[in-house]
Amino acid sequence: MHRTLFAAAGMAVALFLAPASADASCCDQHQMKAGAPCCDMPCCADHAVKAEPKEVKLLIPLQDDPQLNPAPPVRQATQVWFQRPVRIGGSILQGRYVIEHDNDRMARGEPCTHIYAYEDRTKPVVTFHCTHLERDRNGTNTVVLVSTGDGTMQKMTEFQFAGEIAAHGVPSVR
Repeated sequence: MHRTLFAAAGMAVALFLAPASADASCCDQHQMKAGAPCCDMPCCADHAVKAEPKEVKLLIPLQDDPQLNPAPPVRQATQVWFQRPVRIGGSILQGRYVIEHDNDRMARGEPCTHIYAYEDRTKPVVTFHCTHLERDRNGTNTVVLVSTGDGTMQKMTEFQFAGEIAAHGVPSVR
């Protein structure tokens, strides 16, 4: 029963989407006037309307097409250089670091973001669970820093990899 219903629905969709040629049989029987779309017969007046292309709504939006919008790699990393002290979670960093985000760690419930010293990527200096943030696509790797009250210290609030439409929020420490 379900198979028959599914097949009938599929055939209906196929017939609906199949291109149809305009039937010009009445126009073929009469002399066509120069510059007119068909002839002056009332049956021919409908043919111009029937032959117009129809707008078809896409079932899958183009932005969701994986070929046009590929998924980000499992692990991404970027280099940063904090020229002033930056608070990330409970740590204060200054100098060169590597920020790494790993989707596999996130899927396992582990801290997905690790920040390593630039010279030593064996042990992270900071780890945390990021927060998914919707953002516009950015052409460059970006780290957002905000000044704290004293003006010398900054706090990292989020980072975004080039080409992504999402950013990674840094949890705040209370």
